[in-house]
Amino acid sequence: MKIGFIGLGNVGGKLAGSLLRNNFDLTVRDLDETLTNSLKDLGAKVAKSPKELAEQSDLIITSLPSPDVSAKVMESEDGILNGLSENKIWLEMSTTDENEVKRLGKKVIEKKLSLWMDL
Repeated sequence: MKIGFIGLGNVGGKLAGSLLRNNFDLTVRDLDETLTNSLKDLGAKVAKSPKELAEQSDLIITSLPSPDVSAKVMESEDGILNGLSENKIWLEMSTTDENEVKRLGKKVIEKKLSLWMDL
């Protein structure tokens, strides 16, 4: 299984590192190139955009700092939603609120995808 991880802050960086240590095929994305480069040095691939990461991954994990950032990463032109296709899974672990997760979840479901929400 190919895993994509977006958001490499305090929580996401540790979780992504754990996936690498356990030999998962991992692609990462973060605005801070220092964070992505440190995981690249450990064997991760780095995506140029959330869309590219979603296109290349079976499981997409987001661990983002706010509802606004989550919406941008999901819904922008180069966002996750435009890179998703059937049989992919989105696992949401961001710092957000229930209503925003449900709103974005509906958009994922409309694409006939699987959804895992950590509320």
